[in-house]
Amino acid sequence: MPGLVVIKSGSQLDADDARAQEARDAELRQQIPVLTGLAAHVRRCWEAARDAKQPIETKMLKALRQRSGEYEPDKLAAINEEGGSAIFMMVTATKCRGAESWLRDILLDQGIVPFDLKPTANPDVNPESLQRVTEVMGQKVIALIQSGTPLDPLVMAALEEQAQEDIRNQVLDDASDRATAMKRQIDDQFAEGGMVDAFNAFISDLATYPAAVLKGPEVRRVRQLEWARGTDGSYTPKVQEKLVPTYRRVDPFRFYPEPGLTRLTEGYCLEHHRLAEADLSDLIGVPGYDDGAIRAVLSEGSSSEWLWSAEHTKAQLENKYSIWRTDSSKYDALEFWGRVSGQDLIDWGLTSAEVPDTAKMYDANVWVVGRWVIKATLNYDPLGDKPYRMTSAVKAPGALWGVSYPELIEDVQAMCNAAARSLANNMGIASGPQVEVTRDRLAEGEVITKMFPWKIWQTKTDPMGSGQPAIRFNQPEDRSGQLMAVYERFARMADEQSGIPAYVYGDGQVGGAGRTASGLSMLMGSAGKGIRQTIMHIDFDVIGPTVTAQYIWNMQYVDDESIKGDCEVIPRGAVTLANREQLNVRRVEFLQATANPIDSQIVGVKGRAAILREVAKGLAMPTDDIVPTNERLEIMDELQRQKTMAEAAAPQGPSAPNGRAENPDGSVAGGRDANTVTSRTTGA
Repeated sequence: MPGLVVIKSGSQLDADDARAQEARDAELRQQIPVLTGLAAHVRRCWEAARDAKQPIETKMLKALRQRSGEYEPDKLAAINEEGGSAIFMMVTATKCRGAESWLRDILLDQGIVPFDLKPTANPDVNPESLQRVTEVMGQKVIALIQSGTPLDPLVMAALEEQAQEDIRNQVLDDASDRATAMKRQIDDQFAEGGMVDAFNAFISDLATYPAAVLKGPEVRRVRQLEWARGTDGSYTPKVQEKLVPTYRRVDPFRFYPEPGLTRLTEGYCLEHHRLAEADLSDLIGVPGYDDGAIRAVLSEGSSSEWLWSAEHTKAQLENKYSIWRTDSSKYDALEFWGRVSGQDLIDWGLTSAEVPDTAKMYDANVWVVGRWVIKATLNYDPLGDKPYRMTSAVKAPGALWGVSYPELIEDVQAMCNAAARSLANNMGIASGPQVEVTRDRLAEGEVITKMFPWKIWQTKTDPMGSGQPAIRFNQPEDRSGQLMAVYERFARMADEQSGIPAYVYGDGQVGGAGRTASGLSMLMGSAGKGIRQTIMHIDFDVIGPTVTAQYIWNMQYVDDESIKGDCEVIPRGAVTLANREQLNVRRVEFLQATANPIDSQIVGVKGRAAILREVAKGLAMPTDDIVPTNERLEIMDELQRQKTMAEAAAPQGPSAPNGRAENPDGSVAGGRDANTVTSRTTGA
């Protein structure tokens, strides 16, 4: 209202001045030629990647329409022009759902992403392990000296050989324990960072599009609910923020790799974000972001004129309508991962220690919103890898984008649709007679557009005297049987083309070997050869690199020495498919075959425990509750050894005539109980 004066405190005025100065500084930074070049470089990369991806987007929209049961616009117009049925048979949707369920059953069968960690062939020697072995070696030498045994070269060589073997075993055991601890840490981080949900959505994309993309680990500030216990025993909710490595599925429509790439590590890539105003404002104060630039973006308002995508078409196919009418403003942001010049990064604000050579190109992460660069940092991955993992259900040699399941059965789907349309049209036409009427012979007022049972037609005499009826009926030929056979033939061809047979998702119409449980298992095994290729792509392109990236992050930033060590990542998806049943059967057989004194002496307690762990793990049993750890086994072995020594050292009483020890009172030890046992054993 006019006449009102806004009164602010000194601290408020200082804050306003600071924000204004921050905005001026941001404006100046954006006007520096090299920084303007940085934004221009990102936009040039974006335009090249966007133009190169347009044919891929056309394929993706076509695949999405095919799975959603919608014709292409030009095809639908041609069908409507001809008239008749526009039915669309959901063969593609069924195959995609079958592929999804099959992949989830294999890869998420136990609720976690299947991988394992094992020590490298020659793990580094842990100083603590070496010290323990050295101490044991010294104790043995001292014991020999005290016993008077001469320390000749043969004895010392034997001790040295034993010590080397002990060191090797200790190093391998220690490395195995560290690998187990690291796997447990990564499993916990995957659960906390949403890996399973992201991987589940990734599988849906893989079954639909030419490629699917998973991102992570991506460190984010996450709010977590914790419970604090008061002095009275009650619990109070407490919200805390912490930095957590997270994972998410990236929409393939919003991912733009450099044109011509075979692997993501070879060039740049961009991700298109739609940020709400709250999301953008939350970045203020986050390390690495330019607060002044973010405030300037917010003050200018949202704009997406320079971005292009198939967002609206895709949204309609996903049953999202009127997305432009959302209440909140959206800001289009580009996240760039690739190489930029060191001079650009220095001018942005990085130190010379981070960027020692301004003439070199550095792997960097740059965020651009409109004309503003809101972030420019180094890619701190030691190998320069990007946090994106990408693969396809069927790979195309030499190409980053592969072939989707809808594309594999595109022609089959078209033939099924054509047969179904012809079938529907023929069934409608052949459901009743076609009527031919000589109109000039009908009585006045006779209605020819309605026909019903027992209708009486009034006609006139044929003036030509030909004797032909005024109304003739002709029954069209029913071709539904032939058309149905055509449809069923092409529907079966969809099994062959996609590699997803009908019995995978519960079709009971399986003949031949599929009529028995063992025969169906054999058919599933044969069909699994096709899906195994897809799972191998997921193993080597997604699971392996993702676990490796999380392992590297843990080695760098997690302060827990018990998990640090040389490890090799082993994706288990293909192994799970190929050997999920057979492998465990073979393990049980091996366990039974080695259940003899000679093999048990060779394998040892720890070796047998390792086999038991793998068998229990394959049966989805609580391994840690069933098989003790190696440390626990050592304690149990030591207790058993001490017990044996104590029993051997215990004084024995005089023997009774029958060989049994006597009690101090002269009675036979065990007396009646021993006789009872003997009687029961002999059957008396």
